[in-house]
Amino acid sequence: MPSHTLKSIKLTYSKAIKKGTSNKSLGVLSDELSKKQKKGKEYRFLGSGRFKNNEVIDKTIHAYRMWFLFLKLGLELEEQKTTLILKNEQFRYYTSYANFRDERVKEKVSNRVTKRIKVKRSKYKGWDLDEVLTKSFDDWWKTHSHLFSDEICKVLEQSDSISSDRKYLNVQIDTSLKLTDILKMVTSMIKNKRAANKDLVVQKKRKFSVSGSIHKDALLSKYNALILKLEDNLSNRGIFTHKHGYIRNDYEISWNKNGNEDYSKPMFALLNGNGRTLGAKQILANVCDGHFMN
Repeated sequence: MPSHTLKSIKLTYSKAIKKGTSNKSLGVLSDELSKKQKKGKEYRFLGSGRFKNNEVIDKTIHAYRMWFLFLKLGLELEEQKTTLILKNEQFRYYTSYANFRDERVKEKVSNRVTKRIKVKRSKYKGWDLDEVLTKSFDDWWKTHSHLFSDEICKVLEQSDSISSDRKYLNVQIDTSLKLTDILKMVTSMIKNKRAANKDLVVQKKRKFSVSGSIHKDALLSKYNALILKLEDNLSNRGIFTHKHGYIRNDYEISWNKNGNEDYSKPMFALLNGNGRTLGAKQILANVCDGHFMN
C-alpha cells in the first residue's frame, strides 16, 4: 500500500538522478571554469556559456533543469490520475480516567491533506508539454531557452525606430576607436542612466522566472527523495545510504529508542519541508500550478 499516493503508480519518464553520472548535464562548472570563477560569483549557463545569441538567464541552468524535471513528474502523475498525499492524518494519544479506570484514548487532531495532480496548461504556453514528458532537458532546452532569457542589446538598423522607453540607452558608437575607451565611456553612461532611473519600475520581458534562491544539491536531494518514495522500492535508510548517492546533502540522523538510526525525520524534511524551506511535495504542487519554488 503506497504511503504518499492514494493508489500505486509506476514511473516511466521520471527517474532519480545518480551521483557522479550527471554532473555535466546538471550545469556544474567544468574544472577549467571553476579555476576562473571569482569568489561569490556564479556563472549562469545558457548553452555552452552564460550568454548565447545576445541572451542571458537569471539563474543557473540547474534551476530550469529542476523545474523541467518536476514538471515532467507532474505530467506523468497526471496521466495516471494520481492523488498525492501532502500530509497524513495526525493523532494524539492520552490516558483517560473516566469510569474510574485507565483507558488509552486515540484522538484525531488533523485530517489528511491531498492534492490531485493536474498541470495547469494555461500557465505553460510555449513549453510544448508533450515534449516535456518525452524529451530530455538538453534536447528541449535547445528550442525553449528563450522562455527564460532576457535580450541584452541589439544593433539598430536604419529602418528601426529609436525607443522612447526610459530603460533603454540609445547610443551611436564609433567602432574605429580603441575598445578600452569605448567600454569605459559606455560603462559610465550606463551607470548614469541607472542612477537617473532609480525610481523606474521595469517589467521583465521573460515569461517564466524562478523565485527564491537555488541550492542545487538540496533541490536535487528533494527531487530524488520524492521519486524514490513514489516508486516505493527502498526504505528511508536505503535511500539515504544508497551507493548511487541519491541524497546529496548531509542531514542530521537521530537514533530511535532501540538504538538504531532513524531516517524518518530527515526524509520528512525532504518531502514536506522544515518551516524554512519547501519540501518536494509542495514544490511539485507549485510547479503544477505554474510556478517554480516560492
